[in-house]
Amino acid sequence: MKKAITLAGLALTLAAVWCLAPTWAPALDKTAPNQAKEKEFRIVRGMSKQAQACIECHKIVSPGIFADWANSRHASANISCLDCHQAKETDPDLSKAHRAVYEKGDNPWSKSEYMAPIAGVVSPKDCSRCHPDEAKQYSVSKHANTMQIIWTIDPWLNFGLNSDLERVNGCFHCHGTVLKVDKDGKLDPMTWPNVGVGRINLDGSKGSCAACHTRHRFAVSEARKPDTCGQCHLGPDHPQIEIWDESKHGA
Repeated sequence: MKKAITLAGLALTLAAVWCLAPTWAPALDKTAPNQAKEKEFRIVRGMSKQAQACIECHKIVSPGIFADWANSRHASANISCLDCHQAKETDPDLSKAHRAVYEKGDNPWSKSEYMAPIAGVVSPKDCSRCHPDEAKQYSVSKHANTMQIIWTIDPWLNFGLNSDLERVNGCFHCHGTVLKVDKDGKLDPMTWPNVGVGRINLDGSKGSCAACHTRHRFAVSEARKPDTCGQCHLGPDHPQIEIWDESKHGA
């Protein structure tokens, strides 16, 4: 009798728990059935007319950049171009070329009322405004200090190649350069563009977060892909991607 009562009580308890349990479950991504979809979120905040103008203008003149941004988590959180690119008038990396667009452009969004000082190169110092912990971790990493490694540990990388062009397109493409601007305020083509994982930026910061979280999606998932690492970790002197490709993991 006691056993029957115990079982009945257990059944009632389970039924009550089942009724109180939430009826929802995280939606599964069909392309990755073992993982729940990322939560969608949006930070509700205003956007200045200058920030809105950036978005509308680049939608016309660089639709690829706009599309990447529009599909990013930055866009989901209403993080605009200005949140990353805005600069001060006295900043050494102020883009004079971008300012000229306002003076000569015929785009309806390139009027002087929308003008804002911007930096063409977004550095880890800029990213640290929202990601202080990540920027600090990166600053002391081997990645951020690869320029120092070139100069102090293996000076052959600087002086062993035949020409500046070889260095720019070879070692410096991944390790980075010391960024410079010419007399017209344009970035020196011998120092930009590059992956720049350890470059010295005009604001004094080291490296580039976009070396792994490429612009303008800046996706964590992309940074975790072996092919992202493989853009630099390849070749006879550091063949990590080739080794991975031939391994069981990469096969």
